[in-house]
Amino acid sequence: MSVLGWDIGGVNTKVALVADRAVVSVRNRAFELQRAPASLVPILQELAADLGAPSDARHAVTMTAELSQMFRSKREGVAFVLNAIEAAFPGAAIQALTVDGRFVDIAHAVGDPLSAAAANWAATANIVARSYRDALLIDIGTTTTDIIPIAGGRVLARGRTDPERLASGELVYTGAVRTAVEAITSQVPLGDGSASVSAEAFALAGDVHVWRGALAPEAYNAPTPDGRPVTREFVGERLARIVCADREMLDDEAISAIANAVAAAQVARIAEAIGQVIARHPSLHMAIVTGVGDFIAEQAARRAGLEVVHLARELGDAAARCAPAAAVALLLEADLTRSARNEKANVDLTRSALREKPAADATRSAPPARASAVDLVVKVGGALLAFPEHLDRTLGAIAQIACGARVLIVPGGGPFADTVRQVDRRVGLPDDTANWMAVMGMDQYAHVLASRIANANIVEMAGEIAEVLGRKRLPVLAPSRWLRASDPLPHSWDVTSDSIAAWFATAVGARTLVLVKPPRATGIRLVDAYFERARSADVEVKIVTADQLDASVLIAAIMRLRATVR
Repeated sequence: MSVLGWDIGGVNTKVALVADRAVVSVRNRAFELQRAPASLVPILQELAADLGAPSDARHAVTMTAELSQMFRSKREGVAFVLNAIEAAFPGAAIQALTVDGRFVDIAHAVGDPLSAAAANWAATANIVARSYRDALLIDIGTTTTDIIPIAGGRVLARGRTDPERLASGELVYTGAVRTAVEAITSQVPLGDGSASVSAEAFALAGDVHVWRGALAPEAYNAPTPDGRPVTREFVGERLARIVCADREMLDDEAISAIANAVAAAQVARIAEAIGQVIARHPSLHMAIVTGVGDFIAEQAARRAGLEVVHLARELGDAAARCAPAAAVALLLEADLTRSARNEKANVDLTRSALREKPAADATRSAPPARASAVDLVVKVGGALLAFPEHLDRTLGAIAQIACGARVLIVPGGGPFADTVRQVDRRVGLPDDTANWMAVMGMDQYAHVLASRIANANIVEMAGEIAEVLGRKRLPVLAPSRWLRASDPLPHSWDVTSDSIAAWFATAVGARTLVLVKPPRATGIRLVDAYFERARSADVEVKIVTADQLDASVLIAAIMRLRATVR
C-alpha cells in the first residue's frame, strides 16, 4: 500500500510518499497558485511522477490554498483544489482530512468546505499525539506558525477555522520566509538609536534568517522583494532598504544589528502566543518543533520555559520540513491498515466458526454467501440494573432461545459508564481516556450478566466465540480487548454501547441485532448519535423494552433470519 500525502498551499505545494508506515520521500514545489491556477494539475502530476508513486497509490489531501486571493470564498477554494487533484489523478482513491482529524471523500469535503479548509495543522497534530501524549506542537512554515496543545494523546485545539485559531493564539501569521519585516517589528536599531521600519515590503523574514545563517538560501523558496537572488550580498541590500538606506550607508555590523532585532522580535511574538496557549494547558512542559522555521520555534519554546524535541527525530529532516504532507499520508495509511485488519479479523472469525461446526453439518447445504459465526446479537442495556426483575427475565429469555441458536450477548455500560461520564464532567478527561474507561465499564457489566446465567462464559476475542458456542454455552462479550485491538470507532460520547454492539454485530456476521432497553423506554433518541453510521445495512435492528421482551420475540427474530437465509 502506497499513500501520497498532499499539503496544497497558496504558495507551496508539498507531497510525501508513504509506504509500510515510513516516509519514503518528500517534495516541495514553490508555486504561487493565483499567478497560474491552470498549472496546478500538471504540477501535481509532475510531483507524483518525481516521487515514483505507483499508479494505484491512495491520496490524502489537506490544504491552505483556499485562502488565496484568487478565490472569493473558502468554499470556492476548497472545491478548486479538490477538483484539481481529481483531474490530476482520475479514478484514484482520494480522501480529504477535516479539522477534527477525520478522512472524508471529495463530495463530503466540497459540501462542507470549512471542515476541510486549512486542516493541515490537524494532520501534524494528530501524528504528534500518537507519539507524545502531552506536548505543545509548534510548526513554523514559510508563512505561518501553528501552536497546538496535545494532552492525554488528544489534540485540544480551541480553534478550528482560521479566524478562531488567530483569536486563540494557536495560529500566528508569521513565518520563516514570506513575512514582511514590517509585519514583525516597527522599530530596529540604527546607529546609536533606532529607526522606524519602512512599510514597503523591502525585505522578508527569509532575508533576516539567511543573513544570520539560520536559514539555508535554498530554503528561501519565495520570490525576493527586489527579484534579485538569495545571496548574502543581495540579502544585505534588502535589509538596508528597510530603513531606506543602502549598503554604501550601512556596514555588516549595522545590518547584523537590524537582522538580530527583527529575529528577536519574531521570537518574542511567538513566545507570547505560546504563553497564551500554555495558560490554558499549564501541565504541558514539552514542545515538539517542526517546519522550515523550527529554529525559531526552538528559541520561542525555550523562552517560554519548555523542553524542546525536534519532530525531525521521528520523521527525518526532509519530512519534518513538510510535516503536514507526511502526516496526512501516515494517518490515511494507518486508517487503511486498520480497516484491512478488521476485515481480516472478520474472515478469520468466520473460518474459525466453520471449523467448529460438528461433523454432521457436513451433510447440510452450503453456507450462505455471507457466512456468520453468530445468528443473533442481543445487547442488554446497562440501565436494566435498576430493574433486577426485568434483567433476570431478559437473561432467562436469552438463555431459553440460546439452546437452538448461536447467540452473543453484548453488555451495555450502565452505571459503570455513567461513573466515567460524571468524572469527565468534573475534571475533563481526555477523549481517549474516557473512551477506554467506559469500555472497561462494559467489561464489568459483562461479568455481572455472565454471573446471572447458568451456562454463560465470558469471551474477549473473536476466536473464543466459536469455541464457547461449540460447547453449547452462551458467550457474553467483554469488549475492551477486542476494541483495543481494532479501535474501529471514534472516541466520543456520541458513541455508546449501542454503536459498539452494532459494530460487533457486523464483525461476527450476525443478521439481527436486538437492543434491549429499560422498561417503558420511549422517545426518538433510543440509540446514540453515531448508531446509523456504526450499523451495517445487512444487519436488521430491533429495539425492544425489557417489559416487552420474552423468548417469543427472540424466537421470531431467529425465524425471520432463517427464512431469509433459506
